[in-house]
Amino acid sequence: MNRYRIVFLLLFVSASSGSLPAQDQPAQVTAFNEWKDFFNQSYGLDYNLVNGIRYLYPYARAFGHPFLGENRFYTGYAVINGQYYPELHFKYDICNQQIILNHTFLSGGTEQIIINYEIIDEYELEGKLFRRYSFPETGTRIFQVIESGNLSCLYTWEKKFEHNPTSSWNVYSFTSPKKKRYVLINDQLFPFLTKRSFLKLFHEEYKKEISQYIRKNHIWLKEVQDKTMQQLMVFCNQIIHPGND
Repeated sequence: MNRYRIVFLLLFVSASSGSLPAQDQPAQVTAFNEWKDFFNQSYGLDYNLVNGIRYLYPYARAFGHPFLGENRFYTGYAVINGQYYPELHFKYDICNQQIILNHTFLSGGTEQIIINYEIIDEYELEGKLFRRYSFPETGTRIFQVIESGNLSCLYTWEKKFEHNPTSSWNVYSFTSPKKKRYVLINDQLFPFLTKRSFLKLFHEEYKKEISQYIRKNHIWLKEVQDKTMQQLMVFCNQIIHPGND
């Protein structure tokens, strides 16, 4: 791919330089357009998706895998550099915090590419919404968005790659996925785990009503499902910021 990019750029510079006599420029422009067509047919018109590092899986002898969900490519959309891309195929490495794209070029070839982390705005994976945020508490990271509003609920995911002393073949293994839960209030992240730590995030005037909602709906925050957590956050937004759904 790089050699075609170099040739393409050289032709672009050559065609734009005007270094040849005027009578030779039409032939030069024709050659440039032919190479441009070839490049676009091979790699597509937009280079956001191929602006990354080739991915090679380095954990062949490890037990488990570093990805969220299953070790397969999911179909979803992504917003990269502000541009929307539907029906991409990718998976999320939560051990190394990398988004792996399985990209099919127009030439028919495929390549696994680590998407440049700094240009990812958001993406959807198995019905879950993820966005890139930067906070003093965490630095720049990918967060799962459970609910966004005046009060937002965000999760981070991770796995660890550890030595496995119980196996002579699988010397290393991945831990189970773990998530950290946050409520975003006035652009500041506040972690929570239990009902008690969750209620501490709110003023006294709201705690009783939120506690009653949690008890009435039998919500156990340590194991709460995404949909239930979203509904709880919608309720909190409604009573704290009424009329601002």
